[in-house]
Amino acid sequence: MGVLIAKDGVQFTVIAPAGFHILAALEFCADILKHDVTISSACDGCHSGISDPHHEGRAYDVRIHDWDDPTVLLHELQETLGTEKFFAWIEDANTPNAHIHCQLRHGLTYP
Repeated sequence: MGVLIAKDGVQFTVIAPAGFHILAALEFCADILKHDVTISSACDGCHSGISDPHHEGRAYDVRIHDWDDPTVLLHELQETLGTEKFFAWIEDANTPNAHIHCQLRHGLTYP
């Protein structure tokens, strides 16, 4: 059984409805894939500005360096969320900072 966990220091100061949906999808993926899923950034950290979806509780970053093949997690997350309102990709691929970034698509609302 895998569980959803957060790296020490990750802050969830606000969680939008889309954020709750992403968290539920991440927990589902952890359970299905039988591998812990670690959130490495939520509302904390340096992002692209004050209106960045991280700061609004609509985006999360997920650690992948502990996965043999992180595309398995990425694929399951995309399947679980669907691609109409949400998207996820491996950001900073092939660097020490590689992670999955997942968010509500810009300009959309959820639900």
